Amino acid sequence: MSGFGKFSDFIKTHGEDFDAILFDVDGTLSSGSVPLPGAGELISYLESVKYPYLLLTNDSCNSRARKAGYLAKGGIPVTEDRVLSAGNAFAWWAEQGNYDGRMFFQMGKLGEPSYVEAAGIKVTGDPERVYECGGVLCGEGVYDWQPAIEAAFNLLFKHPEYPLIVANPDSYWPSLRINGWGIGAGAVARFICQVIADAGKTVTPFYLGKPYQPIYQCAFPFLRRSFPEKDFSDPSRILMVGDSLKSDIAGANANGISSALVLSGITSVELVEKAPENEQPEFIFSGM
Repeated sequence: MSGFGKFSDFIKTHGEDFDAILFDVDGTLSSGSVPLPGAGELISYLESVKYPYLLLTNDSCNSRARKAGYLAKGGIPVTEDRVLSAGNAFAWWAEQGNYDGRMFFQMGKLGEPSYVEAAGIKVTGDPERVYECGGVLCGEGVYDWQPAIEAAFNLLFKHPEYPLIVANPDSYWPSLRINGWGIGAGAVARFICQVIADAGKTVTPFYLGKPYQPIYQCAFPFLRRSFPEKDFSDPSRILMVGDSLKSDIAGANANGISSALVLSGITSVELVEKAPENEQPEFIFSGM
């Protein structure tokens, strides 16, 4: 582990050591809707030298265009083709299994336009139709939680073999709607699983976002489509930059990707010193 300077200074002198950069968003480039110091200048630099990069976000409630729009309005000049959401991994997930056109019960929002509909997955949000469904998709945003949670609980209690798919594993996140923290889709899914466990059955969520594999599996072909002159075949030459040990750093390490921690978000040096080996970053920086 090395660093403690600014990431932008590092990448300007060591950029050739990597083929692409994957950035976390919240806590790394921005805090809510406010850009963090140096983030806009760094992205402008990467654009000017045509350096391959993606923004990886667990936010599956907002479309890629809306996420990019929030950032651009705040002074971070990104376009939607540089944003990859955990919601995009629904297409990867659908390709892995044969669901025979079955319908899924969707809790909350999963993008507008919908990530799941773009992936060809049939859904309903109507609790009255839950027993027509062959699984549950846990979304985000503002929705009527109680009937949705009860419907999902009853379906999965009756059929614990059905999949519970969660795009965003996060328990909480900085809310733009209230002055404080919002409850994440991961927390809702784990609550449902705990109630089912209390009733004597087991359901295990399948997560698409960081630190889990699906979003990283999507990142490589996404990069290849955007930069066809490169193959991005060596994950160790991809650098993940984020502020969370359990999400960004652990996810990168588990997928063979180089990892860099920035101390601009939720992690301190003291937390790094106490973290297990799988959460130890290769590099550490004070900020962008």
